[in-house]
Amino acid sequence: MTNKINHTNKRTWFVCSFTALNMVLGLMALFAAAAGLLPLAAACLLGSVLCDVLDGMLARKLNANSEFGEQFDSLADMTSFTIASAALGYYWLQASAPAPILLGASALWVVAGAARLARFNVTPYNGYYFQGMPTTAVSAVLAVAYLTLPQVHWGLGVALFVALALLMVSVFPYVKFAQLRRLPKWCWLLVVILGVLNFTWLCWAAAIAYVCSGPVMWARRRWA
Repeated sequence: MTNKINHTNKRTWFVCSFTALNMVLGLMALFAAAAGLLPLAAACLLGSVLCDVLDGMLARKLNANSEFGEQFDSLADMTSFTIASAALGYYWLQASAPAPILLGASALWVVAGAARLARFNVTPYNGYYFQGMPTTAVSAVLAVAYLTLPQVHWGLGVALFVALALLMVSVFPYVKFAQLRRLPKWCWLLVVILGVLNFTWLCWAAAIAYVCSGPVMWARRRWA
């Protein structure tokens, strides 16, 4: 029995190492954004997204879910996808956006992200959908937006910032990433072709498709 418990603990800590890396990369993103190294900050956030996806996948594959791991993951997400992402958005638009508007948008992002994580922690488990756009996804969209459109007009940047914040606390259903593997093969073929032709287009197509999927599914359920 003791050996089995120790083995389980080893698997749990292995999974939590990816969660810790998510948190550290989020911290690096925050420091990089404050230092004006915005491309590095965006890259660190995308690294955090990858770590968050991996820790969830490994937890399921290794049967290493734990209450500690869930709380640790939530704190890592708060660091990377709420606070550090807000810093990226703030420093991205700081030079051109009016300070009161940008501060308000940043505050909205942080509060919405915290509310989204708190709601997730107290909501019964659903293996297929998130309620509201997950913080991982909104952070990825924000990072991609900066990397592909660094000189965007501040009005469009703030509008994206606010829209993503509101989607986090919306009631729209968003399919979980693990379910995306069930997409038809032609979808994956299209992804490969688009990625070969233009990787930036692929990033934007994936981001727009996922952002819009929640409102579309909500409308279909409501009016079916």
